[in-house]
Amino acid sequence: MDEEKHNKELLKEQVKGNENKDKVKLDIVLKYLFSTSEKVLIKLLNGVFNENFNVDEVKISVSNNEFVDSDLNIIRGDVFFNMLNQDDSKVNYHIEFQTKNDNTMVIRMFEYGFNKGKEDLNTNNQNKNTQDDMKTIYFPRQRVIFFEENREIEDILKLRIIFSDNQKIIYTVPVMKYWEYTDEELIEKKMYPLLPLQLFNLRKELDKAQRKNDINRIKELSLQARGIASKIAKESQELLQENEILHQDFHKMLLAIQNLIEYLNRNYFKDERIEEEVITMTKTLYDPEVEKKGIEKGIEKGIEKGMEKAIGLMLKKGMDAETIAETLEVSLDEVNKVKNRKQ
Repeated sequence: MDEEKHNKELLKEQVKGNENKDKVKLDIVLKYLFSTSEKVLIKLLNGVFNENFNVDEVKISVSNNEFVDSDLNIIRGDVFFNMLNQDDSKVNYHIEFQTKNDNTMVIRMFEYGFNKGKEDLNTNNQNKNTQDDMKTIYFPRQRVIFFEENREIEDILKLRIIFSDNQKIIYTVPVMKYWEYTDEELIEKKMYPLLPLQLFNLRKELDKAQRKNDINRIKELSLQARGIASKIAKESQELLQENEILHQDFHKMLLAIQNLIEYLNRNYFKDERIEEEVITMTKTLYDPEVEKKGIEKGIEKGIEKGMEKAIGLMLKKGMDAETIAETLEVSLDEVNKVKNRKQ
């Protein structure tokens, strides 16, 4: 009996370990999707926070997400960004990813926000331009993105804070309910990196089918996953062709699709063919784009070399730089660069 009990405990730990691995895997995919190019990230933040930043007028950078609490423990938020305007003013943004409902989420958001504000107060001296000497902590603009549908999740997380003198404040964090967005709506709001997560919307139905041991339903959802993966990949390719995303963004989105299919297959489908099909499909879409990019670069280099040769020959014949620039419809700087190299 003791041995049987021990084996059950081991199995329980193994299952728990696998669940943790899956959570880590999803976290990695999410953070990976938030490491896309600068212009794509700015558009994404515009969509998530209802902002209207011009990609040519601001700079975005990932900022520190680790803080030390009063017990010297490390607390980690998901992603923090700095948005720097042309006038050097800065706005902080903070996004947390949450798969399931969590009643402690608002408290953790307050901790993250307070620590980020305290960090900026210490490092940037944000109050140097104020009229008084009162220290001020600026919380970042915050959002929690919930991915798994749950009726109990409110549109805004709220926390009432009451001080000893009965002063009260209500701290709030808006919520984005991912499951309410279709792929078309994500594209319309330019939240492109979130497109692959459409696959994650299947998880709730898959959990239900798995609990009922409904094999036919799982097969139906497997076919649905194939369809979603193909549609999202092709939509991503169209965004690339429209210059809405870069090649590096396209590659990351395709890899995210592959990883999410792998996650769903390992946990629900148990069908090796689906992973092979999706990998083949994404490779078929990606490889021609890489080849096309290489051809375009080759053409550009060829044109550049041909122009340099023409300028060189005209210089050799004794033509002046202004005449060459006018004849070839190039800038005077380009002619002078070739001229300087020849000397």
